[in-house]
Amino acid sequence: MGWATELQDASFRGVQFECTSTNDAVSKSLAVKQAPYSNEAEIEDVGNNPRNISINAVYAGDDYKTWVDALEAALLETGAGELIHPIYGIMQVNVVDYSVDHNAENVDSCTISIKFIQAKDKKRELFVPVAVLDEIYTEDIIDEPASALEQYLKKLKVLDQNQFFDAVNNVSNGINTFRDGLNLAKTAIENVLAPADFIVGLVDDVSGLVTFDANISALSKWRDLVYRVQRFEKLFQNDKSSPQLQQLWRATQVASTVAITQKVIENVRTELAENKESSLTPIDLAVIRQNNRQQIQAAINTEREQIATELNETAVSQIQVYKETADQLHLQIQELIEIRPPVTKTVITVPCTLHWLAHQLYEDMSRASEILRLNPDLVNPAVLRPGMELTVYAR
Repeated sequence: MGWATELQDASFRGVQFECTSTNDAVSKSLAVKQAPYSNEAEIEDVGNNPRNISINAVYAGDDYKTWVDALEAALLETGAGELIHPIYGIMQVNVVDYSVDHNAENVDSCTISIKFIQAKDKKRELFVPVAVLDEIYTEDIIDEPASALEQYLKKLKVLDQNQFFDAVNNVSNGINTFRDGLNLAKTAIENVLAPADFIVGLVDDVSGLVTFDANISALSKWRDLVYRVQRFEKLFQNDKSSPQLQQLWRATQVASTVAITQKVIENVRTELAENKESSLTPIDLAVIRQNNRQQIQAAINTEREQIATELNETAVSQIQVYKETADQLHLQIQELIEIRPPVTKTVITVPCTLHWLAHQLYEDMSRASEILRLNPDLVNPAVLRPGMELTVYAR
């Protein structure tokens, strides 16, 4: 910033004035607690006091009196007004006092000393707001590989009919094997020549298997379904004649895991909106996020190996899609984690029960079940021994 280029024209309530000097004073609001006859004090910083602003304004010229009257009228108005500070810009301030100074040596001019107090400080964003998607659309994950396979099949149909029929049968048999392994009923006829359509339908059918049963932990059900899907990740690995099919199947695996995770995120959001106890702890959500990261990173590593091959263009685009998916998934889960207080550790100092610990930590013994959920390995909640370390929500 330089005075020659960056200073702003000073004004109050729209009345401009020349400014010769400014003085801005800021003080801290401190709560001092001190015991009698003690030289030590406990000082708590409870924020900042309102900013005090002193400005020296000047008017000169034949019409200076007109401007002085206009500024005085603005200063005498009740309530907060808009001040354009020559350095800090727009501020909402209240007038504390002012004085007008005339002297014989300065003809047709006067100076006005004004004291303001800032009514409301500017809101300073500590972090740049990030938009979190309500839902990640799995169609975007499979779009590029599906188009590549579709073009490959069309080209093969013209060049070699026998190889084309072998490829179509291979795709159909593989998809049927996957459906049988997950007990997925076929709801529509799959058109192999339109890979994007039938893969989207397949991923939707997989996400439809997500259920939430109070008798089984949500993390266990999520993990079981994801592992069932991942059992078929090498379904088309032996088909070296069609790298496009292998690429699409990698995308299908990632899309299926993401779709399952989206169902879990939707369920947790609903629970939090209804003020219900969440079926997944922050640690559970972190585990789900880590598993998604690992699978997406494995897919990215494989795509990087394809950059020097005939799939170069599709691989580059697909890597970017995977990166964006991983980032949005991270933000979705992080948002859910931060809704609850941060997770911390506490050490048991005296023999007690889980209800006593909840009362000690939160003055609410009903939160014992919450602590139990955060510590699934706890053997006996009625016997907590000194030295035990438990995971709890911060107070």
